[in-house]
Amino acid sequence: MKSFKPKAWMLPQPVLIIGTYNADGTPNAMNAAWAGQWDANEIMISMGAHQTTANLNRTGEFTVAFATADTRVAADYVGLVSGKTHPDKIAKTGWKAEKAATVNAPVFSCFPMSMECRIKEKFFESETGYYIVAEILNIVCDEKYLAEDGKPDVEKMDLITFDPIHNGYIALGKRVGNAFADGKTLK
Repeated sequence: MKSFKPKAWMLPQPVLIIGTYNADGTPNAMNAAWAGQWDANEIMISMGAHQTTANLNRTGEFTVAFATADTRVAADYVGLVSGKTHPDKIAKTGWKAEKAATVNAPVFSCFPMSMECRIKEKFFESETGYYIVAEILNIVCDEKYLAEDGKPDVEKMDLITFDPIHNGYIALGKRVGNAFADGKTLK
């Protein structure tokens, strides 16, 4: 085994698009990878000092979309450019936004699934950002990505993950097993 110094290499890292409204009501989005499930109906996100952070400070509400192979280029773009200096960045992506059903934030229709969230707690606030724990209030999924049981089908979504080791994006693959079942063969 080869040793490496500590790095942000937790895998897989979702490629998330955080949607908020600017003070003038225009949709804004940023790309975030340092996030995860916090509890059954809560998520955690590490936020830097972004236009999105300023929007969150003002409203406390946002959406989280899961980037796909098809949305990869525009998803990367909204992570490269700041809404502070590029207020037209959503127009450049070609994304269409509609108001979320339960929060004051945009849902971008090009993503298969989005979560509507409200900040519950902030940790370690500083001029460089903070960590948030947010409650998931609603989840919306394009019906073409539903399985036969009516729930979202992750295999249909072509989701991507961030590769922090080589700064790339990797498409998630196919189902390889059944959670809470496969291990029973060893009982």
